Amino acid sequence: MGKPGVNQGRSLRKVGLDFGLISGAEWLIIVAAFLGRYLLQFYQTSIWNLAESFGMNSFEVGIGFALFTVAFAIAAFLMREFKPSQLKTVELISLPLLGITMPLYIVIHGYAEAYTLMTIDGFLSGIIMDSFMTMAGMASVEQWKRQVEQAAFSFWVALALIVAPFTTGYLLGLGIRELFLIFAVMAFIAIPFVAALRGRYALKYMEAKGHSGRASIRSLFRSREYKWAVVAAFTYTIPFFIIMSFGGIYGEMLGLSASTTFYLLAAMFVGDVVTRLIIRLKSPIQNRRPYLVFAVTIALVAAVFLALSSVSVIFLVLAFLVAGIPDGISWTLGLQIANTVFKPEEIATSTSFFSSSMMIMSALMPLVGYMASIIGFTVTFWAFAAITGVLFVIELLI
Repeated sequence: MGKPGVNQGRSLRKVGLDFGLISGAEWLIIVAAFLGRYLLQFYQTSIWNLAESFGMNSFEVGIGFALFTVAFAIAAFLMREFKPSQLKTVELISLPLLGITMPLYIVIHGYAEAYTLMTIDGFLSGIIMDSFMTMAGMASVEQWKRQVEQAAFSFWVALALIVAPFTTGYLLGLGIRELFLIFAVMAFIAIPFVAALRGRYALKYMEAKGHSGRASIRSLFRSREYKWAVVAAFTYTIPFFIIMSFGGIYGEMLGLSASTTFYLLAAMFVGDVVTRLIIRLKSPIQNRRPYLVFAVTIALVAAVFLALSSVSVIFLVLAFLVAGIPDGISWTLGLQIANTVFKPEEIATSTSFFSSSMMIMSALMPLVGYMASIIGFTVTFWAFAAITGVLFVIELLI
């Protein structure tokens, strides 16, 4: 039987709570990335409410959500073109730009201006968060220590998933556009933490020279595990993005307040974060297949709950409560697969494409909104539950 102290230490390392092993440089990255992730989470969970403040209907809300998330995905994919040594500079340029553009919702009035800002900020958010994810593994030279520090990064930054919608719901009385002005300050607060990454806190690990090779997207799908991860991402993000895009609008139709919706979003991400921690504690996982199958099963359940919510608002609440679980599983295991089953020179492409694939289904949100405006939310949700079911079957057959 293992010693309790040793086992506890290993568990702490897996979730990044072994404080004595985390370098000062990593803590600087964690603080800055938490602020950046807070802004991303606030943006993604608030677009429906922001769009409503401009008088947009469900179709137009879907367009706004798609513009933001697709721009995020494009930026994340393009980040593979930057060298690790350039990422600090990229952050120092992108953070103030995001801080400057977010408050502009206070002064603009038209749809075109709102859509433009959503696209710009989605792109900037993609650059910022993808850079932070890469920098999180550059604070130390030793491989084992980088793994501990990346676990710490994942744990602390993931807390923003819960904190952002909770504080938004609490402060919503100030006005959604006003919150964009208030929270934009976080982008500027993050800047000195990034700027401090020099001297004794300088990033120490840089990409090895000679890794100029690059994998084609097609070659990635020779890996069966990678296929599992990507299809699982496609499957669970359908109900996941529908809830983030239209959960608030539909909730209001069923009698829920906007603040209640944000609290439900916070609860959804509690499930997400707890699931991530469980996966980290169980890692290394040799057989990831059952976990991904479980993720798409829960995604299908969430999609069906959405469709049944016209019967009772309880089903909508249940959809919120379970929809975050597949994200916690698929995101964590998908990145593990992308980082472990390919050659070193292929990892940048595999991780970038996987990160982008998590956002691809957001392009369907305008269609969801358009269908809802024509045939109603109930029929629309059943249609997308059926699509989720088809992807569920594909996942089982791969």
